Amino acid sequence: MFPLVHYFVNSELAAKKELFVSPLTALGALWPDLASGAGYDRDLAHESGDEFYAWCLSHAPQSLALARGVISHGSIPHCVDYYADEAWPGAPDYPKGWCFLQGEPYRQAVAEATRLPENMIWWKAHNFVEMSYELLTDAAHPELKYRLLAAVRDQKAIRLAAETLSAYTGRPQERIAAAFCNTPDIFAIETVDADTLAEKQCLGFALRHHHHQGNAKAMAALLRRMQQELAAGYPAFIAEVIARTGEVLEKY
Repeated sequence: MFPLVHYFVNSELAAKKELFVSPLTALGALWPDLASGAGYDRDLAHESGDEFYAWCLSHAPQSLALARGVISHGSIPHCVDYYADEAWPGAPDYPKGWCFLQGEPYRQAVAEATRLPENMIWWKAHNFVEMSYELLTDAAHPELKYRLLAAVRDQKAIRLAAETLSAYTGRPQERIAAAFCNTPDIFAIETVDADTLAEKQCLGFALRHHHHQGNAKAMAALLRRMQQELAAGYPAFIAEVIARTGEVLEKY
């Protein structure tokens, strides 16, 4: 999932305890998607939340909130991205998670708008579902993006997060800090709308895949359509994910 949905999940869980999301937790929930930019393995970042928490208990107890954020994002243990990307309990015969399942009807439209190679369309269709959920989340909770922005601008929290993650991963502290600071440039946070999301995608296509044929206007139009069409199914999905993620985090 994209950053605002992850922040929303943590915000809902914190609210149940009459708390706000700490900057460290917010940064931890960003880390799995920023890890590759800091030179660390993306899949490992999504799958090592439990191990990282145990490491923090022994080596960095001041960063346990960071570890809880990492756990909330990841696929092992089963939290947000497990259900979005890897498996959905309501569709046990489908090989991937909810966002892939919801993206199936849009694969042709995604292919036409992005003009990406065929082998990338299944993944990208699931990204379009995720982006649609960013739009739905921002529409319902427009204040959240400002809280998330405050976290990625909190230099004290970034220094501690980068120091901890550097010690754990062996990656340079400066590179990790830069990844956090660059979050608003990578994702649409300050302005969450279809046009900005589409433009960020096109930039990512060019930087990561040397692909320059994406049609930003067509992508934005598709996102607006998907936001409308997927709105009915989103609340039940996100409520289920929040509940299951909360059950996991009670152990930490």
